[in-house]
Amino acid sequence: MGGPHDRRLAVFLLLGSLVMFGCGLWDDVQPLRPATKLLWQLVAASLFVYAGGGFPLTHVQIFDILVTYFWFVGITNAVNLLDNMDGLASGVVMVAVATVAVLAASAEGLVSTQVLAVPLGVAFIAALLGFWLHNRPPAAIFMGDCGSLCIGYLLAALAVPSSLNGFMGTRTVEDVLRPVLALLIPATVVAIPIFDTTLVTLTRTWRAQKASQGGQDHSSHRLVGLGLSEKRAVGVLYVMAAFGGLTAVSMQWYPAQSLPLFGLFSLILALMGAYLGPVKMQVVDVGQAPPAWTPLVSNLLYKRHAAQVLLDVVLIIMCFYGAYLLRFEGILPPPTTHAMLQALPLVVSSCLLACFSAGIYGGLWRLLSVSELPRYAVGVGSGTALSLAVVTLVTRFDHGHSRSAYMIFGMLLYLAMVGSRLSFRLLDALFLRRRAWDVATQHEPVLIYGAGRAGKLLTLPISEFGVCSCGFLVYLP
Repeated sequence: MGGPHDRRLAVFLLLGSLVMFGCGLWDDVQPLRPATKLLWQLVAASLFVYAGGGFPLTHVQIFDILVTYFWFVGITNAVNLLDNMDGLASGVVMVAVATVAVLAASAEGLVSTQVLAVPLGVAFIAALLGFWLHNRPPAAIFMGDCGSLCIGYLLAALAVPSSLNGFMGTRTVEDVLRPVLALLIPATVVAIPIFDTTLVTLTRTWRAQKASQGGQDHSSHRLVGLGLSEKRAVGVLYVMAAFGGLTAVSMQWYPAQSLPLFGLFSLILALMGAYLGPVKMQVVDVGQAPPAWTPLVSNLLYKRHAAQVLLDVVLIIMCFYGAYLLRFEGILPPPTTHAMLQALPLVVSSCLLACFSAGIYGGLWRLLSVSELPRYAVGVGSGTALSLAVVTLVTRFDHGHSRSAYMIFGMLLYLAMVGSRLSFRLLDALFLRRRAWDVATQHEPVLIYGAGRAGKLLTLPISEFGVCSCGFLVYLP
């Protein structure tokens, strides 16, 4: 099963996992410095690289090796950070490894018995499943760094496109997309650990805290802070990991539509991060003076709505690309692709300026009301018109541009911007309803009769927990 090179890769992969297990066990017994753990992670990654494993991105071998080292260190630590709630890391890694096995088995021109990633993945999943049965909430056993670093390393190695997994089918893709998919498909497979680490790093940086320190501000903790139980919070991340796996498989099967698929999945994660980011999870000691740059970062990121602007940049890019795909029925000729990419920076800047002039970034964007919809229509409409004018002035609207694509772009952008804002209100309503239901199941209904105005005032302190009032009748739904 597999050639000599594949068996060599598998042997060095297992040796690297043993190195990470030993490093994690040492850290569990006597905590190691971050620099020491990084050293051992690089040693373990070097074993896989020495055996011939690495990202096939470019013809510059040193660049591919550097990306591979960065990948191993990033994913290993991301899984380590993800081990913050019962059953979370083991369950998410199981989903990711199952996705790798499917990608390896479905690689074109290969039979499942010819790629070692399939039997290795099945054995890995079986071991994790046995652990997960006792690690799921409420957990009877715990993973520790020896487990999280080991499975993080194994996941990182199996997700690297190599002969172990049939290069995930990317070898049969045309040359232009091959290096792109060789990076995007693995990133989609392990998107949840990457998302959680990115969210924690950014929010801690904004609070002037070290990203390496522990804390209960991960995505799972923020979901619990919104009213979900730990079991449901872990389940949400399971579903997102499965959605990422389905997206990765779809990208392999339909490479021509891989970029829109990846963009849609990235947009969902961006919306999720924007919603979870402001959730307050920790109390800052007022006696600790923050660095001098913290007020500047807070003003830029919150008062100046930088997060909203960054989200709109993603929406503009996706809607512009989607408009051209719709206009040309999913197939973009090379001149059209060149024209679209040439116009994209002009469109982004024009739309942002028009939206700023229309006052879109001046209000509470998480609380969009019906009265503000005309303002969004004016901002998007003027941005589309300004984009068309600027592109015409700069490029003379050469061959490949399409005026009808700009009309489609305007409609898509309006729906995307309004929908993204309304999605926050929808999630707020869902979580509030969930919290009200939880409170209602823990308390007895109360009937207040004949108390007059005092009866209404009595309900005010507890109205936020889902108590509804109607006249003098107060009940818990």
